[in-house]
Order: sequence, then structure tokens, then C-alpha cells
Amino acid sequence: MSTSFLINEIYPCLQGEGINLGKPSLLVRFQICNLRCVWCDTPYTHTFKSDPLNKTEPNGKQKYIRHTLESLIQNIQSQNINHLILSGGEPTLHNLGLLMRSLGKSFSAEVESNGTRIPHLQVPNFLEDDYNLMQWNISPKFSNAGEKIEPEALKHWANLSKTNHSIFFKFVVRKSEITKDISEILSLIKEYNISNDRVFLMAEGITVDSQLANIWLHDECLKYGFRYTPRLHILLFGNKRGV
Repeated sequence: MSTSFLINEIYPCLQGEGINLGKPSLLVRFQICNLRCVWCDTPYTHTFKSDPLNKTEPNGKQKYIRHTLESLIQNIQSQNINHLILSGGEPTLHNLGLLMRSLGKSFSAEVESNGTRIPHLQVPNFLEDDYNLMQWNISPKFSNAGEKIEPEALKHWANLSKTNHSIFFKFVVRKSEITKDISEILSLIKEYNISNDRVFLMAEGITVDSQLANIWLHDECLKYGFRYTPRLHILLFGNKRGV
């Protein structure tokens, strides 16, 4: 049976978050997610029926494309951008190891994952060495997302981060509940022995104004030794797709 990849969209952009902020990239957004975060800004990736071409028709044709490995590689190579952002949805539901091995060393990638899965145990033909082919931006979802941590999966990523220095952890926080959110984050990183300097904090918000008023988050990051990340794409374009 051939491997297929459900792709919602592919477009060039500047990475809007994290350690590669501002880097020219090609975003590859995978369809299907295993979580339903209350503040999710990509609900159109959740299921097989989340993003129809005509939303007035229950059975309308879907926007996502089912790619073969070969057709996805061809699409990526045609864009002439060699750094990929593998996002979703939840990209680890797909065989990212096979994709990156097939693309070869001329491509780099970072994966935006919710950290609830252990790829080499759950994805056929994902090799343990495949973790080294990508940077991993793990964004655990806790109570402010209406979701729960997957303890074994988070333990896996935390342990892997001790030897793989391309693993980072990003937490979305709310100004109105910052004391509660910080308390949960501190408890998590203590329990899983995650280094503070691997942690990014990002303010919840999908408007330009929400991203401009974050001095409070600057202060929290300094206080605890965390890294701060804005949402560059929101600052530049507002809440739009394809940027």
C-alpha cells in the first residue's frame, strides 16, 4: 500500500514564531488533528470534512489534497525554498521521516506538533534516526486549551531533548490567566525535567492589537528565563490564511 499525505495547503512565508522567526520557509500544512483546542486558529484542518470548497454544501468537495509521496516531493521541490515548516493539523499523524529522507539533505525542516504522539512507536517506517532530520517545536496543550497532556508522549519528547538540541517547547498563555498558566507550565517543566531555556511563551491572540500589547509577557519571560515569541504573520497580515 503506497504512502499518502493529506495536505491542506502549501505556501511560501516567513516563519512567524520561535527560534527561526523571520526565516524564509515553505509551510506544508497537513490535514487531520487529534485534538480540539478551544482557541485553535486552524479548525479547518481538524477532520476529513473540515474545509470544503463550498461550505454551503454538506457534501462539497474538500480543499485538501491527498498526495502520494512522489507528488508531494515534486510540489515541494518546485517551490525553490529549502526550509520547510511541517504544520497542521497534527503533522506527526503522517510519515514525516519518510518524507524528509526522500527529500534529502538539501532540505531542512521544523515540525509544529502538539506533542501527544511518539512517532517511532506509532508511525510505520518512522525510524528513531529520523528525529535528527528535523527541528521539533513541541506545543503541549494543557487546561487553557481544554485538552490534557499525554504523559508518556511528553516524557518521550522531554527525554529526547536532553540529547537532541533541536527540540523546543512552546506554550500559549493568556494575559487574563497568566498566574494560572505560568503555574501549570512551571509544574510541567519541573515534572518532566525540561530546561527553561528550551521553553517559548506565546501570547494567545489572532489580532494585530493582541500581538502589540505584550509587555507583560516580556516581563514573565525575563522572570523565569523563558524565551519570548511573537506571531509575526499576525503582526504583518492579521488573521489571514496562506501567509
